[in-house]
Amino acid sequence: MALRIGVVGLGIMGGAFAANLVKGGLQVTGYDPVKSKMNALVKAGGKAGKSPADVARKSDVVLTSLTSPTILDAVVSGKDGILAGARKGLIVMETSTLAIKDKESARAALAKKGASLMDSPVSGAGKQAATGDITIMVSGTKKDFNTVKSMLPAFTMIQYHVGPFGDGMKLKMLINMLISVHGAAFAEAITLARASGIDLDVFGEALTRSAGNSRVIEYRGPLMLANEYADPKVKTADLTVMIKDNNLIEDYAKENNAPVPVFQASMFSAYAALAQGYGQEDPGVVTRVYEEMAGIPRKKRAKRK
Repeated sequence: MALRIGVVGLGIMGGAFAANLVKGGLQVTGYDPVKSKMNALVKAGGKAGKSPADVARKSDVVLTSLTSPTILDAVVSGKDGILAGARKGLIVMETSTLAIKDKESARAALAKKGASLMDSPVSGAGKQAATGDITIMVSGTKKDFNTVKSMLPAFTMIQYHVGPFGDGMKLKMLINMLISVHGAAFAEAITLARASGIDLDVFGEALTRSAGNSRVIEYRGPLMLANEYADPKVKTADLTVMIKDNNLIEDYAKENNAPVPVFQASMFSAYAALAQGYGQEDPGVVTRVYEEMAGIPRKKRAKRK
């Protein structure tokens, strides 16, 4: 019998998870406080839940995709939270990029009802999530992973059981550390290319077939080359989200006494871009910081309505 799936948090990532699960032929019940996001799920063929508790009652597995530990706590333990509708055997897959200690708290609360929580972050941006071209790193018991693994290909391309609870987030932070470094390095390269008279179209084409290319450059590079960071149709994430993730990474490194000077150097341009009002634009907007430092700013594109 097919698993019944719930999704709480129908934003860019959660909404994509739900839509792809529906396309995969699974019964999906979702919840989000924003009505338009609920309407999108229903239009795609899913069902609207009345609350996280209602979603839990109607599901065997619940995916959560949330933006802060405060929201996670409310979704799990608040009034009409998952805990209120949980039962023995329910599995919650927490896919957000949040501190392990916050996920541990939610896990402990659910365990009192006989439900389990798996730390299950994903790697990939919104555009990749929409097509299912993302990787999920599930950490928790092997038994729970075996229960959920049949539904994972419906919304992810690659699925890993990476080890005990919390190892998923550790891997996610290591990956995001490299994303920050790659993005800053490419912003520097674009600035140097422009300063030295290299055509950016030529640079982009040559880079695609070179050893200097990376997946980060493939999905975020076109925005950086085009100086387009605000268009929701092409934006991969908000700068504020990257900064939130980078703060987690910095804490992770401190907790393990690991030197990460290259990563920390990549963070300065993100904070500078935030100070200049670019928080809701794509993280590739750090390129503007480097270009302004070099005295070669490009004309900003008009904001789209």
